[in-house]
Amino acid sequence: MGKQESLSDYFQFAKDLAKAEKELKIENWVQISICYGDGHQSVTLYTYDLPREVYERRMWVIRWKVARLQCQHPRNDVYTSFYYYDKRSGESLEVSSCLSKLVSAKAQITKAERRMNEYIEHNRQNNMFFDDNTDEELVKFREKLERKKLECAECEKRLEQLVEKRKNHQ
Repeated sequence: MGKQESLSDYFQFAKDLAKAEKELKIENWVQISICYGDGHQSVTLYTYDLPREVYERRMWVIRWKVARLQCQHPRNDVYTSFYYYDKRSGESLEVSSCLSKLVSAKAQITKAERRMNEYIEHNRQNNMFFDDNTDEELVKFREKLERKKLECAECEKRLEQLVEKRKNHQ
């Protein structure tokens, strides 16, 4: 049962992440550079800039282009580099980026709210003395959750300011 629960938790968290991205209006794009050489002496041969879902459906196009360019440059290593970003804000979507952390924080808030509601429902059904306004654990949890929501809201506001700034400079 443990593996099943962890798998369903994983899928639920993936749904929470997708919901957070939708709420933040993130446009997932990827810039793919095909290069040869190494280090500071690399040469970019070709660049794609496209929606991530298009790339994920058409990965074979990139593999084909790399193979073709490798044949044209047999003495060099031909490789690809990927840069995942939000088209709307221009911000990176790499794992440690601020925007990825914001998406993750929003998903964690959704998960925490779901768990809190399950806790309340369970205690209302099984504990006749339960009062969700005086339960110490619940009160502390709600305070912590509210702080996290405020932090998230501030980050969202900064993101929207960044988007506006980007729009005005184009």
